[in-house]
Amino acid sequence: MKFYTEPIQKSPRIGKLVDALFEKMPQIEADRAVLLTQSYKQTEGEPIITRRAKAFKHILENIPITIRDNELIVGAATRQPRSCQVFPEYSFEWLEAEFDTVDTRVADPFYISEETKKALSEAYAYWKGKTTSELATAYMSDEAKIAIEHGMFTPGNYFYNGIGHVTVDYPKVLKIGYEGIIKQTKDELSRIKCGDADYAKRKHFLDAVVMSCEAAIAYAERYSELAAKMARTTSDIDRRRELENISAICRSVPRHGAQSFYEACQSFWFVQMLLQTESSGHSISPGRFDQYMYPYYKKDLDAGIITREQAQELMDCVWVKLNDLN
Repeated sequence: MKFYTEPIQKSPRIGKLVDALFEKMPQIEADRAVLLTQSYKQTEGEPIITRRAKAFKHILENIPITIRDNELIVGAATRQPRSCQVFPEYSFEWLEAEFDTVDTRVADPFYISEETKKALSEAYAYWKGKTTSELATAYMSDEAKIAIEHGMFTPGNYFYNGIGHVTVDYPKVLKIGYEGIIKQTKDELSRIKCGDADYAKRKHFLDAVVMSCEAAIAYAERYSELAAKMARTTSDIDRRRELENISAICRSVPRHGAQSFYEACQSFWFVQMLLQTESSGHSISPGRFDQYMYPYYKKDLDAGIITREQAQELMDCVWVKLNDLN
């Protein structure tokens, strides 16, 4: 095995992508909150796992998508770089109280438009008394609530956000794709029996897995269609080729297993971003990225499909995307 020690010069593309991250103040966007609320209003009375899957599907089908200038790895939860969606199913009162000061606060200021404030206020009205933070508070003793109020301890991010500090099975998606997971899930569905004590719980869960995986595939296909459309309208020949390649890759992954290092990078990013879109968990780790990505890099490098410089550029694009999350 050959070990390289000489550094690779950074691609000019990466500097442009980084500069674009900091051109504007990040903003709060309402699209996810509005779509989530629409879905939950329509699914009242259904099992919670089904409601969550249907909401996830509704969001991925309708949330605005964008491919930013110079990107090779695509997929963003927001219209503007470093901006954020909000998650009213977990909590909202703290943000609602800061609507008029969030853009001027010292730590992490965000721009929020009057239109967004109005849309979020309308969505928040549905969630009063329904959030996970309110459920958690309902289980607490009065002594615990007083202790939190006086700063003796705090539940921290887990009180206000989704599940974090986890590492999911990225290698599985890279290997078999979401279609492979759907097949495994349907095989499991065929084995469960109505007479099983936990039949209903298992069936609702497995149906939700299928629905969520199908939604992820359809979401990637939206990017494939957008890239193809942008390729047809650009006059830049080099960018047209890049967009055509992006379109082909997003048709392939994460539906199927990755066949190249580029596909592996794009598939990884879709998984990472969709986790954040679903629940906004803190510190969702890529895990042993080196171990599960290396075979794709080695295979392409040995076959002459990719150079070290091209692989570095793709890696840098992934790292820029990680900094796009806010």
